[in-house]
Amino acid sequence: MITYRLMSDADFTALHDCFLTAFSDYEVDMRMSREQFQKRLTRDGINLEMSAGAFDGERMIGFCINALGQWQGKTTAYDGGSAMIPGYRGRGIATEMFAFLEPKLKEAGVVKYLLEVLTSNVRAATLYRKLGFVETRRFAVFRSQKDTTGTKGTEGAKESEIRPVKQPDWELFQSFWDGYPSWQNSIDAVDRVGKEQIIMGAYADEACVGYGVVFVPQMNVMQLAVSPVHRRQGVGSALLAALETSGPLGTVNSGPLRIMNIDEDLKGTLAFYESNGYNRVFGQYEMIKTL
Repeated sequence: MITYRLMSDADFTALHDCFLTAFSDYEVDMRMSREQFQKRLTRDGINLEMSAGAFDGERMIGFCINALGQWQGKTTAYDGGSAMIPGYRGRGIATEMFAFLEPKLKEAGVVKYLLEVLTSNVRAATLYRKLGFVETRRFAVFRSQKDTTGTKGTEGAKESEIRPVKQPDWELFQSFWDGYPSWQNSIDAVDRVGKEQIIMGAYADEACVGYGVVFVPQMNVMQLAVSPVHRRQGVGSALLAALETSGPLGTVNSGPLRIMNIDEDLKGTLAFYESNGYNRVFGQYEMIKTL
């Protein structure tokens, strides 16, 4: 008999094991150590007490891990990952797990439920639509296998200096935005990861004209933006080159960056990454449900 319950910190090891098994045949490589997994949960703001596990006896065979916070001015739950291990898929367990979770989220004051799903994962996207989720944005994800020498783009940015930012000026940084980042790349997410992020700024005459943020454990670019009046001058490329070499040298954290969840409506941003040697590897739907 399959049972469902909310989780606690005591379920972390079982959750990590279930996560690795459930995503072992996933299109994207989701392998990560316990430490890396914990850092991912921290970045996303996951609250295990608002997350559900599906169990066959004592064994966790599926999960839905959630974060709670504010999104577009609404109290929102973010699904940071839902999956079933092979052998338990297609049996309606995920639908039952969401049915178990929704009243718990409503009791916690949640009015919106947010998630992302690969556009190629037709089964999952279809399930979410049946559950009442609607598409809000489409994201592009970029990867590169290039040799990151850190030199590309710097020649066009001779008038700017790239250096670390100790304290982000979010009011200024947001003035550089054309859109708004995904949950995993939000301001709250940057603040949550603390010392696990590196922020680089581009300065012209001591004024910040651009910045970039990388989540070091996975070398994910969380944010990168340049003042509109300083674009197409090599500033963004110089920032990208600096971020590419920001991880500890000689480790898996140095090298090509992961560019996650770029809004496909931001054509200039898409073209920027493509011009810097990054290729689209897959897409995602951002979806939301009103509870």
